[in-house]
Amino acid sequence: MITSDAGREVDAALFKLAQRIREEFEEAPGLRITVIEASRFWGLDEETCGRVLARLLATGFLKQGLDGRYRKA
Repeated sequence: MITSDAGREVDAALFKLAQRIREEFEEAPGLRITVIEASRFWGLDEETCGRVLARLLATGFLKQGLDGRYRKA
């Protein structure tokens, strides 16, 4: 599989965003936030924010409640 430079840049940017968001959850353990709230809080579009939160959910760092809010696992 050939990965383009643009694809690698996107992956690197998402990794940095995930790290930044992870740090926010570490600093505020009671943080519970929806994708819409998170996108406003971090100044991201909803699609990007959703992708990053989904990535953190998939790694087990976050959990998602029935109300759609993400929280530290």
